[in-house]
Parts: sequence; structure tokens; C-alpha cells
Amino acid sequence: MTNSQPAPAGGSTIRPGQISILIATRGRPETLAQVFESLRANTTRKDQAALWLYVDDDDEVMRKVLAEGTLPDPGVPVHWHIGPRPGGLGETHHVLWTASGGNSQIYVTSVDDARFATPGWDDIVRATFDQHPDGILLAFSHDPMTADQATYPILGGPWIRTLGKLYPGYFPYWFDDKWVDQVGRMAGRCVKLPITLAPIGGKGRTKRMRNMPFWTRFFQLTLSERKESARQLLTKIHGPGTPALTAALAQMEQQAQAFAQEKEQFSDAYCVFQEERHTEMSPEDRNRFDPKSFRPEASAVSRLITMAQTAFTVGRFAEAMEFLDATQYSDLRVRYAQLLKSDCLAALGRNAEAARLRQETLAIWPQMNPLRRAFRFLGMVVNDGKRLLVGIKEKPKSPPGK
Repeated sequence: MTNSQPAPAGGSTIRPGQISILIATRGRPETLAQVFESLRANTTRKDQAALWLYVDDDDEVMRKVLAEGTLPDPGVPVHWHIGPRPGGLGETHHVLWTASGGNSQIYVTSVDDARFATPGWDDIVRATFDQHPDGILLAFSHDPMTADQATYPILGGPWIRTLGKLYPGYFPYWFDDKWVDQVGRMAGRCVKLPITLAPIGGKGRTKRMRNMPFWTRFFQLTLSERKESARQLLTKIHGPGTPALTAALAQMEQQAQAFAQEKEQFSDAYCVFQEERHTEMSPEDRNRFDPKSFRPEASAVSRLITMAQTAFTVGRFAEAMEFLDATQYSDLRVRYAQLLKSDCLAALGRNAEAARLRQETLAIWPQMNPLRRAFRFLGMVVNDGKRLLVGIKEKPKSPPGK
């Protein structure tokens, strides 16, 4: 077993047949041991597979297991990366992809409690990806605990290189797999494999799950980003400006329209039900400030406000309101969002609501405008006086004898 250090990815040639398995693990050596045993039993070409594992630097349980070397041999090379605990699972997978060098033909993103249950699973994966020499493919295994979706995405190396990342980098839990699933379906490159990744002990609860209504709404309102990713992949597949690309983009739009219907079916009550059903976090934990949860939520709120500002600038006021309303499901209240929402309401002719919201906003974040005007005037006087004094002191003197 070796320690890995991050290295730039994408600069070397793709290695045909090479499969890298990316797994984040925390405090569960017993289930990880079962994952290792399943790989040893069911991987056919062990010389063309490798494990890359992320361990949090504050995970005393796993650090102790690594020091003692008590995990079974999975039969494939194992690379450990020890680093700070990230805000989401997708971040760990991206770090591991970078650490691997980004040159494997295939990347399996998994977790430390899912067994590779199908004998010869790796040859099945290779055979499927060999049918797509360009490497632009999303495949996924059967997951007996979930719907027909890429819960454990398997991505071609060229797919990741084309987009520059495995996942969008927004989400602290869930949604990353659904994100790439929608991208793959819009690109026409999403395949279910006849293999099974089986959760050990059944479907567990979800770490980091909080604010489900906000994250669901954020996912729905960022469909345009998934469309852009699909467009990049299709351009890579068919080439720019080709008739095949034009046809593929038309099909992408049809698929995107079906995904857009999710936005109309949003129910915050159902999201709350899902959160209470699946979260591992207690109500007390969800009400406690956590900087690792705050950071991704602040980033997502910032993205929504930016999209709202863009829509407002081009006169799409109702669309801007959708983005701004979504921020209300977050734990953050941002002055810029409230003022922009007031402007949108006014532009839509809802002047009474606009005035009321602006008054409420100014009450929470007082602008102290009279005091600010006084300070601006005073500052102008002081600065002009200082420039005058400096000019007098630095005025060139006439040389002697002149």
C-alpha cells in the first residue's frame, strides 16, 4: 500500500483497459474489508485495476487500521490519500482522480460499503467501454436498493478530461450521481451494465443531509449547466459544426425538456419528508453551525444570485425571481438577493411588494445613507486638502541665480 500525492491530471495518454476505483472511506474498516474481499474474489484482470482511497486526516479509526495493516489484500494495487475532511463526497473523488494522474480508461466512483458482487465485473465494464472508442460514456451498475439511475457512476477518462471534472463540485450529499446521469442521458451516452454493486447491510442513512428543499431546488434550477456539459461532450463526439452534432443537439433539447418538468413538480413538504427519512444527522446537528456545510451552501447561493442578476440584466424578471426565491430555502439571507428581488418585483409591476421588501431589507441591513453622505463629503474635503498640501510641498523651486 502506498501513499499518494496530488498530481496534475490529463497530461498523459489514456491507458487502455486500466480501471481506477475511487472510494472515500471514513471510520468503517469492517465494511471496507468486505469491499476488498469482493474485489479479490470477483476482479478478473487484477493487473489492470487499481484502488484509490481517500481517508480524512482526523479519522483516527482508519488511520489506526492503516498503521496496523490489518485490512485484507484486495489483489489490486492500493493507493491511499490522506487529506482534510472535505465538504462533500464528490470532492474526494475529484482529488483521487487528480492523484491518479487522470490517465485510466475507466473510473469507477464508489463508497466503502458497496460490494462488487458480480464475478468478472471488470471485463464486463471494459467490453462496454471498448464499444465507445472515444471514451465518452457513463455506465452504471445495478443497485438493488435504488431506482434505475447511476448511483455508482462509471465514467470514461475522456469524458472527465473533456469536462475537466468528475462532478460539479456543488453538493455536500446526493445529487452528484443524478447530475452526471442527466448529462449522460442528454448526450445519449448512458448505459446500464449487467453487474451489481450491492450495499453492505442494506441502504444506510445519508451523511451531511440537511436543507433538502434547498438542494433539490438548486439542482432543478441548474439544468442549464448540465445541458452545457452535454453540449461539450456531444461536440467532442461528433465534431463542431457537423450535421451529426446538429441532430444530437436537437435530441438533447428534447431530453432536457423532460428533465425541466421536475421543476414544476417541486414540493418542499416532500423534500422535508425525504430529509427526515434518510438523514443520518440529528435535528440538533442540523441546527448547529458547521463550516464544512456552510461553504458549499454559500457557494450555491452565490451561484443562484449570479444567475438571477444575469436574467435581470436581460429583462427576464420572472426567471430571476425563480433563482432568488430558491435562496429562501437556504440558511443564508443575503442583502444583495433581497434588493435584487425588490427590483424584480418592481419590474413586474408588483410595486407594493417591492417597497415592503426594500423596507424590510433596509431594516435588517441599515444603510445609514445620511451619515454615509456626510462621510463622503468629509472624505472629499480631507482628500482634496491633502492633495493641495502635497502639491505645495512638492512644488519645484527655482535654481539659485535664476
